[in-house]
Amino acid sequence: MTESNSERTPSREMPAVRPEELGEAPVPSDSTPPRGTPPAKSLPPAPSTGSLPPVLPYTGEMRPVTGEARPVQQETGCGCWLPLLVTLFVTAILVVVALFLPPINLLDRLLGTQYVMLDASGNGVQVEGMSFVVAPEALTSEFGVQINRVALNEFTAGLGVAWAPAALAAVPPNLALQSAVYQVQTSGQTPEAINITLDIPAAGSPDLLDLYAWDTQRGVWVFVPSQDTGSALTATLTTLPDAVALFQALPPEQPAVLVAVDNTPLTREVAEIATIVTPAGVQPTVVGTLVGSLMGGFDVNAGYRVMPVVRNFADPRAIDSQTVTALLGNSTLRSEHVRQVTALVVNGNFDGVFIDYRDLPADQRDNFSAFIRDLGENLDRAGLLLGVVLPPAQNVAGMWETGAYDWRALGAAADFVYIDLGIDPNTFRPGQNQLVEAMLRWAVGEVARHKLLIGLSARSVREAAGAFTPIGYDDALSGLGNVTVDAAQQTDTGIVQPGTSITASLDGYEAASGQDSELQAPFIDYLNADGSRLARMWLTTGEALRFRMDRTIPFALAGVGFGDVLYNGVAEGVLQAIFNYKLGLPAAPTTTEVLLRWTIEGTNGVIGQATTELNQPLVATVNAPDGNYAVNVDVVIQGSADVESARSGAAVAVFAPTPTPTPLPTSTPTPTPTPTFTPAPIVATSTSNVSAPSGGAGSVVGPVAGSIAVGTFEYGGHVTSADSDRAANAMRQAGMTWMKVQLRYGVGSDTSAAAAAIAGARARGFRILLGTVGDPNELAAGGGGYIAQYAGWLGQIAALGPDAIEVWNEPNIVREWPEGQISGGAYFEMLRQGYQAIKGANSSVIVISAAPAPTGAEGAFPGRVVNDDNWITQLVQAGGLNYMDCFGAHYNEGIVGPDQTTGDPRDNYYTRYFQGMLNTYWSLIGGARPICFTELGYLTPEGYPPLGSFWAWGQNTTIAQQASWLARAAALSSQSGRVRLMIVWNVDFTGYTDGDPQAGYAMIRADGSCPACAAFASSR
Repeated sequence: MTESNSERTPSREMPAVRPEELGEAPVPSDSTPPRGTPPAKSLPPAPSTGSLPPVLPYTGEMRPVTGEARPVQQETGCGCWLPLLVTLFVTAILVVVALFLPPINLLDRLLGTQYVMLDASGNGVQVEGMSFVVAPEALTSEFGVQINRVALNEFTAGLGVAWAPAALAAVPPNLALQSAVYQVQTSGQTPEAINITLDIPAAGSPDLLDLYAWDTQRGVWVFVPSQDTGSALTATLTTLPDAVALFQALPPEQPAVLVAVDNTPLTREVAEIATIVTPAGVQPTVVGTLVGSLMGGFDVNAGYRVMPVVRNFADPRAIDSQTVTALLGNSTLRSEHVRQVTALVVNGNFDGVFIDYRDLPADQRDNFSAFIRDLGENLDRAGLLLGVVLPPAQNVAGMWETGAYDWRALGAAADFVYIDLGIDPNTFRPGQNQLVEAMLRWAVGEVARHKLLIGLSARSVREAAGAFTPIGYDDALSGLGNVTVDAAQQTDTGIVQPGTSITASLDGYEAASGQDSELQAPFIDYLNADGSRLARMWLTTGEALRFRMDRTIPFALAGVGFGDVLYNGVAEGVLQAIFNYKLGLPAAPTTTEVLLRWTIEGTNGVIGQATTELNQPLVATVNAPDGNYAVNVDVVIQGSADVESARSGAAVAVFAPTPTPTPLPTSTPTPTPTPTFTPAPIVATSTSNVSAPSGGAGSVVGPVAGSIAVGTFEYGGHVTSADSDRAANAMRQAGMTWMKVQLRYGVGSDTSAAAAAIAGARARGFRILLGTVGDPNELAAGGGGYIAQYAGWLGQIAALGPDAIEVWNEPNIVREWPEGQISGGAYFEMLRQGYQAIKGANSSVIVISAAPAPTGAEGAFPGRVVNDDNWITQLVQAGGLNYMDCFGAHYNEGIVGPDQTTGDPRDNYYTRYFQGMLNTYWSLIGGARPICFTELGYLTPEGYPPLGSFWAWGQNTTIAQQASWLARAAALSSQSGRVRLMIVWNVDFTGYTDGDPQAGYAMIRADGSCPACAAFASSR
């Protein structure tokens, strides 16, 4: 022999494959591990550019694998002995060939593994169903390869290789072997990049096929990133595995449902559908530490995983990418950040953590991957999970680009990869060239599909001028307007005689409804006067959302996630649809048409109902007993009984003519079925057309342009919730910069509601005043101990970082303070302890003393009421001015303009007049502190039923007066030099009852308009 065995023996045998060399961790035996047990962890992948790896060109000869049988030539002859000799010869040949085939492979046993040596003229090896190619320029000297193909039926029978039984036992239950198994061995120095290609079986489903490698040393199957090139899966590797094969993925038995908790605490209803809860509120600092506090409502001992999310933003409109960039670029800071995040998870007894660092520059790609890898390893050692939130990939010239986010590397290091898919419904259309489907098809080749979650929005979507914005379901329908009634024979006094035909319609935009059959999504188009489309409202019903959730099924993904399912404005039926998806229940039939359901109600209940098309009015003849009736309407979707939205109704007075005047009954049905009115969108209202009403108490005072002076004075509004975008939009129009939210303390109360309010205001760009008040019964029972507990609670709230805290509310009346104990001196001790607790926790918080109720009823209710001027005097004498930054005041009983100091028809008591209140309070405190109006409002019933007897004093005030007077009060406050802050009571409350007509004070009126917003805007 001219070539020795030692020369053909490889310089080293192929080592057992390491997960970091393949780019993925072993697949766990259960794709949804139990609480506290992380899925298998991933280690560093092969380099990835974020695009489909190129198939290396094949040049030269594709050489067959050594060891296959060669054809044998037969000799000719004659005689009876010839057949026997031929038979014996052929048999011998077959036996010899068999000895050289797997699993015996006598040639290998005798001479060692036989390799096909690759060079520039022959840079590939091909066996049935698989090819192995190296670019000629990447070839190293003396590099050889041998591929041993074990057929599917042989491998599943435990034949072909000695490790087949162990490999079969290690196949996870969510995978099914679909191809032959290819054992790979090499000799010489491995090239930097090798392409392996496995043909897709004829019966296989390409969208569910994945390439996996067998790791002999650890006895596990490892995901290998690969892409479908049409008829095969191709992977580019730097180190070869022991063996590779194709597997088909099975959908999870129960998909995961992730719920973000950021602006609103977790509710019981949402907790029931969640498998992963991600409370937000924590951000990184430039030194690697964490700041903030988590939104509350979750339970670490509940049936869902709790994985806080660390974000580089509080409001997604203000991303802080600079802080994260500074951390990632410094290895010391990056290590400290890993330690801090791990400590957050461990100390909080959480199941893991999500990282959501957005808008990172592309040059941080490697640094961010290294951070996630290090954090994943750190958490893995503690048995904890890691998730990462990624933006969708962008298709650029047919290639998928991911910028700073290396999907292969991140998918290898994390246990969950959450892809935020955005809110444009059109991207969910089915089809290989449609965005979501195409991206998911690519994504499952980059990241193991059992880790992938798709992020969806539970809210409806407004499409206008090419832009898409989330919107509440009711708000999406508000453009239809509210009910207006036209009576053909209505009298001058507004009375309709029995038998009169009335026409009821909605007074909003002309609209057309429809349903996109591809997306299974209903929509409403609002039209311009010429019939062109002004905007489209995509209505996210349960059925529409289920269609989007089901995009996970064709790809067997882990599940879905929602960032806004806790927001206001989610349609009825959405939570049930998510729950049904989680349980794998079939989707409900798709909906079709948007309709109007009309109801006419009297004091004794419903007297008639009818359904019309969207733009079709209701024509009805009222044949009913004398009385007041309400015409109400719900916007409904045919076939979906759970989805409806009430619009504001209209009242109709029906009375037969009589010889003498007949007073109207006192019982008048509310023009809507409940005392809470459906919110409508903000409608800008010009103040230029506002005129003084007849019969009003005082004249309309028009705001003066530019009269709200800038400087230390600021103004804002009391809102139902700090996460109300409806209120925030109105306040921005009015130029407000402060939100007020009231919190009520009880023994054992935590700070979750305060944290939610602070986060909500911050996210919308407002400063936050927390008005706090406790339970007068608990105060009476607990005395000094209760005050100490309340003060401690205030300190905890102050540590969360609000801008101002009002210590208690109206403590001069029995509703808020124990009877017989009311005095400014008694309140002093609460103020002192509260002030010290607040300043001790956060000295920057503005402390506002409790505003007393404006009242002069002390003589009539001794022990139950103390006049506000007497109470203030007592507080000042006790030393209260030393424990406040601003003196709290309420003004809410005016029925004349804020410029007037006389003319109130009730009396001339100073609390009736804005100037009287301001001057009296300033005098009582000696000008030692600025005044903060934490409630200032004017009550008007316009648009609502008449006020009850207790509130009848406000009956004649109109919306126009309310708007003008509020703006004027702000102007006078700013110009006085005495007022630091003015909070309007209120912005968006909708409750309206005889006992508490809150909506009558609201800036946003029943029809959704906000005349006060325009008045404020024109006065700036």
